[in-house]
Amino acid sequence: MKISPKQIWKICIMLFFSGLSVTAFSQNSISGIVTNSKDGLPAKGVTVTLKGSSTATQTNELGAFNISAPLNGTLIFSSVSYGRQEVAINGKISMAISITSTTTSLDEVVVIGYGTQKRREVTGAIAKVSGDKLSSVAAPSFEAALQGKAVGVQVVQGSGLAGSGSVIRIRGVGSISAGGDPLYVVDGIPITSDQFLRGDAGGMNQNPLASINPNDIESVEVLKDAGAAGIYGSRGANGVILITTKRGKSGKPKFSYSNKLGLVTYTNKPEFVNGKEYMQLKQEAWQNDGNVGEVGSNFIPGGLTFAQASSNNTDWWKEVTRIGFINEHNLSMTYGTKKLKTFLGTTYGNSESYIKRNSYERQAVRLNLDYNIIDNLKISLNSAYNKGINNRIDNYQTIAAAQSNLLPIYPIYNADGTYSTISGNPVRYLNETKYRNTDNRYLGGVALEFSPIKDLMIRASGSLDYLESFDDQYESKIITGDARGGIAKRYPLWVTNYNANLTANYLWTPNTQNKFNFLLGTETQESKIKNTNGDIYSWGQEEPLYKNKRIYQDSLNRFIDNGSRKKQVVDNSTFVSFFGRINYTLKEKYVFQFSARMDGSSKFGPNNKYGFFPAASAAWLLSEEKFLQNCKTINSLKLRASYGIVGNSNIPTGRYYYGYGSTRNYNGSPVLEPNNIGNPDLKWETLRNFDLGLDFSLFNNRLSGEFSYYRKVTVDQLLEPGLGASTGFQKSWRNLEGGKILNEGLELSLNYLLIKSKDLKISLGGNISRNYNEVLKLGPIGPDALQGGFNDTRIAEGYPVGTNFLVRYFGVDPKDGLPIWLDRNGKQTKNFSLDHRVLVGKVLPDFSGGINSDIQFKGFELRSLWTFVSGGNIYDGSAKYQNVGNNWNVRRDLLDRWVKPGDMAKYPRLTSSVTNYPGLGTNDNYNSTMFLYDASFVRLRELVLGYNIPQGLIKRTPFTSAKVSVSGYNLLTFSKYPGADPEITRDFQNPQDRNMSPNITYLTPTQSKTFIFSLNLNF
Repeated sequence: MKISPKQIWKICIMLFFSGLSVTAFSQNSISGIVTNSKDGLPAKGVTVTLKGSSTATQTNELGAFNISAPLNGTLIFSSVSYGRQEVAINGKISMAISITSTTTSLDEVVVIGYGTQKRREVTGAIAKVSGDKLSSVAAPSFEAALQGKAVGVQVVQGSGLAGSGSVIRIRGVGSISAGGDPLYVVDGIPITSDQFLRGDAGGMNQNPLASINPNDIESVEVLKDAGAAGIYGSRGANGVILITTKRGKSGKPKFSYSNKLGLVTYTNKPEFVNGKEYMQLKQEAWQNDGNVGEVGSNFIPGGLTFAQASSNNTDWWKEVTRIGFINEHNLSMTYGTKKLKTFLGTTYGNSESYIKRNSYERQAVRLNLDYNIIDNLKISLNSAYNKGINNRIDNYQTIAAAQSNLLPIYPIYNADGTYSTISGNPVRYLNETKYRNTDNRYLGGVALEFSPIKDLMIRASGSLDYLESFDDQYESKIITGDARGGIAKRYPLWVTNYNANLTANYLWTPNTQNKFNFLLGTETQESKIKNTNGDIYSWGQEEPLYKNKRIYQDSLNRFIDNGSRKKQVVDNSTFVSFFGRINYTLKEKYVFQFSARMDGSSKFGPNNKYGFFPAASAAWLLSEEKFLQNCKTINSLKLRASYGIVGNSNIPTGRYYYGYGSTRNYNGSPVLEPNNIGNPDLKWETLRNFDLGLDFSLFNNRLSGEFSYYRKVTVDQLLEPGLGASTGFQKSWRNLEGGKILNEGLELSLNYLLIKSKDLKISLGGNISRNYNEVLKLGPIGPDALQGGFNDTRIAEGYPVGTNFLVRYFGVDPKDGLPIWLDRNGKQTKNFSLDHRVLVGKVLPDFSGGINSDIQFKGFELRSLWTFVSGGNIYDGSAKYQNVGNNWNVRRDLLDRWVKPGDMAKYPRLTSSVTNYPGLGTNDNYNSTMFLYDASFVRLRELVLGYNIPQGLIKRTPFTSAKVSVSGYNLLTFSKYPGADPEITRDFQNPQDRNMSPNITYLTPTQSKTFIFSLNLNF
């Protein structure tokens, strides 16, 4: 067959293009290296996919990959850490790819129990607060600065007293008699945080956390569920607060200096009637009781005549308050080489409250070292000395007295210039006494980290938390009235807390799809509290013992030598623990965690010496799934769930065995008598905890947050109920069999970046928590068996922990001004009776949270934090005494009273004694809903205006950056509560009181309002 030239040409063209096609679509081996564009380091774990196919691989530890692909294909590089990037092959068989990392909330490193994790691998509920958010405000202690910043964490600041403690509740309260506070762990060291080391001396609880320097803190992580706190086993029921302090960083020495200079006043002044008005009210009550003429002298307190009383008008509030000053300075240094990293920080601060003679002085120094002895052996040192000097006042001699029995008709001085002693005179007290508590706290630990083989880390650590505390009291001769002169007293206290643990952590990555992290550990702890069996005192002194240590030491030796005093152990407990945790990550999107801990405690009986606490949790990174990888709206999305059992062992020691002591004599000789009923079955209170959460970041990471649901059920509650008189004992510790307490709630946390430009950045965020609390079962325990504080609250089935037990107040009879009550059946009666009491009101709020904003414009920054509480009640335990019949001050809000027939008033007619109200015997029994108020409030907690000084203005100075700011704390409060302050925690008598009565007030000092100027320098 003859082929024409034209056909030959066509055949050549077809062969040419068919060759191209075969070359283009044949599969070739394409290899390459992927690096991070920021630092040039290998980008491991990046998924490499041939576009339009299911062919995929991942980069290895060196960032290398190999994939079969046509030379004209396109590769897709994707990872949560680096986003998504498409690259055309363009005939290359070897490629070098540089990709840009995209930091998301999942890449944040958080501290967990005995280690750290990236948030993407966290399966539990953890709230993180950075240290700068704690140190920037003038809170009395670092834990108070957590308020409104961590979802699910309710913080109630104690009071306006300097150095006061806070009540912190993580997802409600599940304990009754056992402690309800979280476990505090500083750099792996469980520390002493008991606010009852000194009871409620002086009308306040001492706060051992106040001496810790907030400026040393790098971050605080709050472990809220069993998935996070389960590794702490028997002490995780109330949550765990992990405090991580600052450490050295690589580079030449860098210094930071900051200060706070400011003024302190009160948020709100309770308003009382003046002297003339008080006597008018006294006269009104006198006439209401059927008397005529002027009030009789025997009914005027202090033995004053009507004329004398009416001529006096002392403002006792003014006499005990002032404008306080804050003066704080912090200096720190960080330095690091290849082998050694050092952080050194020191602080001095003196914060006065608005109450005269009351201030808290903090002195602290911290040294943290990390030294690499060899490549696989590292030693770390954590060491801190914190000194807290609390210049105290007796609350009931000063600010509380000014709100109660210090009447405006009482003078300060007598006619001869001496102090008036008609009643407690705070001017006399403040001038002639001194009251100081000094805490010297040494916190230190040494850890060795050894890696014998790759990915195996063995860590051994030992630590000491030592607290030496001296409570000093001094009274001059004017107070003692003793010929021996003034007296100086000291109450010493020593708390020693040893801790040692050994852990082995092994990371096993068999392939790119699977990753395991194994942790095994053991821990032991011993806590010991010692004091002297009484005060160390010396007569004839003109100053406290802290000003003359020789006299104290001589007095101590003398008392010990004569046998009247001895150093005694009042509490001693030991823990031994074994724990483990397994983390398994599959395909970088499915994470599973299992933990278990066995704890043995000397606090529990021989039949239940050990407890076992397991927990399981999981997380699913939905944003890593293919069906969401191309979704531009979602940057990260993680679903997590957990279930576990945690415990509570926060009770005094020595309660499981029969105790004996000698407090009485027989025939002149001491006798031994039983003082405690033993219970060998005493065991841990346990909490069954379920949590379900969703963490997300959307719209190019502009909107981020979390939503959580939890359900916690406490069983085997540790109780100390009253016993029948026939037993010969008042109380005894036991577990409540069959009892159940429920805490169930929802949490939502959001942060939205509204505007982000070169010169302007605006973000808005906030959190809200809803907690439902109910005693599901209580067994045979009746409502009067367990009481909070001064007979304020009760425990009963179907009601929250801490429910008020009161007579319901219906109103005032407009005809005669007498109070009308409701009996148990809701029927109106004018006869008051404690038999009419019903369970009403609650101390726990329905909702709590905070709203924050941050506006940055060029060098300026404006930050605010509003906190709020919705629902719940405040019971004012002092209002029932604030009437003329009880000879107490009268608050102006209580003046809405019946005066004449036909008046529609809130409060009944005045009387010289509440016993004139039918059925009432004393003011102590005057417990009714008359003084039960709505606890809701909104508060401008923090407002900060800062300015970063431009580099051009400091370029000729040694400073690398400088910032000035002004801030306010507790600036505005909106509340319906008529008393001084809706945020209250009075002095508690014991942990049961603290659990059941956190929203009960009794002459509690109002919160402080502060105005601060700050300067921050880096050089």
